[in-house]
Amino acid sequence: MKKIAIVLMLAGVILAILAQYAYTNDWMWFRIFHTLGFVGYIFIISGLAYFSLSFIHQLSRDEKNRIKRYYQQQHSEKEA
Repeated sequence: MKKIAIVLMLAGVILAILAQYAYTNDWMWFRIFHTLGFVGYIFIISGLAYFSLSFIHQLSRDEKNRIKRYYQQQHSEKEA
């Protein structure tokens, strides 16, 4: 899934750059490239959202394991 997100982000960057280039050079089919640039922005935002959610998920998993170890340690100290 990470590879797909990276590829989509790179494709989005290329489409956004192409749209900006079409705008600055006054290409004949500017409207089509403008739409492709919008799709590129959506790809970029989607890829960034995937990586940020993946990072948050990893942090919460680490915190859950830390809390579990803490309570197991507290429980073993009470028995001793």
